[in-house]
Amino acid sequence: MDRFNKGEKQSEFFTEYGEASRYQIQEVIGKGSYGVVGSAIDTQTGERVAIKKINDVFEHVSDAIRILREIKLLRMLHHPNIVEIKHIMLPPSQREFKDIYIVFELMKSDLHQVIRTNNVLSPKQHKFFLFQLLSGLKYIHAANVLHRDLKPKNILANADCRLKICDFGLARVSFGDAPSTIFWTDYVATRWYRAPELCGSFFSKYTPAIDIWSIGCIFAEMLTGKPLFPGKNVVHQLDLITDLFGTPDAESIAKIRNEKARRYLGNMRKKPPVPFSRKFPNVDPLALTLLERLLAFDPKRRLTAEEALSDPYFNGMEKADLEAPVQPISKLEFEFERRKLSKDDVRELIYAEILEYHPQMRQERQRDGDQTTFMYPSGVDRFRLQFAHLEEHHVKGERSAPLQRQHASLPRERVPEPEHNNAEKNTDFERGNDKSAHLLKSASISASRCLGVIPKEKSETDEGSSEAKNEAADGSSQKIAVLQT
Repeated sequence: MDRFNKGEKQSEFFTEYGEASRYQIQEVIGKGSYGVVGSAIDTQTGERVAIKKINDVFEHVSDAIRILREIKLLRMLHHPNIVEIKHIMLPPSQREFKDIYIVFELMKSDLHQVIRTNNVLSPKQHKFFLFQLLSGLKYIHAANVLHRDLKPKNILANADCRLKICDFGLARVSFGDAPSTIFWTDYVATRWYRAPELCGSFFSKYTPAIDIWSIGCIFAEMLTGKPLFPGKNVVHQLDLITDLFGTPDAESIAKIRNEKARRYLGNMRKKPPVPFSRKFPNVDPLALTLLERLLAFDPKRRLTAEEALSDPYFNGMEKADLEAPVQPISKLEFEFERRKLSKDDVRELIYAEILEYHPQMRQERQRDGDQTTFMYPSGVDRFRLQFAHLEEHHVKGERSAPLQRQHASLPRERVPEPEHNNAEKNTDFERGNDKSAHLLKSASISASRCLGVIPKEKSETDEGSSEAKNEAADGSSQKIAVLQT
């Protein structure tokens, strides 16, 4: 093999496996108990990206399964209003890796911050934001997926007003024969955006209408700048809902299967509904009519995402721009949900998902089976050092240049040893200006905490924190016990 061909093959190998010089990390933009997020430059495309490092993925099997579900879903869902995983770094060993490095498109903010920092959004922004959310949700529901945790913090935003739904950590694929008891037992989504049927365990199985309710709450928050139902606990949540909509009618209450929840609502003092024109003054009447149909107390009376997009409120909007073909999700992809998994089982499944972003290695694995035992070349070691270096300075409030790669660790039996001078050709990129005070709070891999966002004022409070405190007191409340199944 001549020198040119040899260099070309080596370059191909580094591109596919080494990855050690593809991403130049700039700074830490988020940090929390589950991981660290850094902004970076993709040297192949020049694009700015966010790299999420998830620490100790397999410490808890339940968290690892949640990450597995989300990686799978984001690989199969492709829509302009859904966040995209661009790449996942290949770990050096399929049997021993603990951390995962996931590359996302970098978004500047999230809808929570947009609402907080813009006192008055324009009617055009209201309409465009809602249109995008419903377009993304129509696609998600057409794929038989329920998001189950829609809220402003789980909707990413850019300066051009483009939105992307993220954080599929609680999402599920709805198969007709899925046992409802398994399907919903881990539902712990943010209370303020929960549909009323979730507040009281009204039904044994839920529908896409739970996501529609969340979208309605988000739309109302856009209109007023404040959460619509900031309940302190599940009983307070239902009280706030019935304060606006009035006491549910007898027909709606009769449909509730949970006897204790049905009795609680049936014994509630009669409340008249508040006209939306009074609750939301100076708002487009078409917007309010649509909002009422999104927030129907009875889930069967709520619009679907597709029906909502056909509402007169959206007349004149180009709907073809955000359409995307829906690929059916095979039940085989989620066969693992039906069996008890060990850490090694989940590790193997996550590694198989990572290989979807490394087609050459996936082909070799399919050809050779699981016989390979050597360490693969990987950029993970360099990233681990860089993240540790940046984290230290991030905690101290300093801005520090990341450590640069010294050499690539490659298996000698597969690739010739790289020349040392190649390591000195890394390009220094100008460090970005994005800052973040946003913390990681869950094992989810795609929430807005993966992004650089506008820092909060010190006086602001996070509804998630207050909810957590209030939720802790829920167990001691006799009123709440009434609603439990």
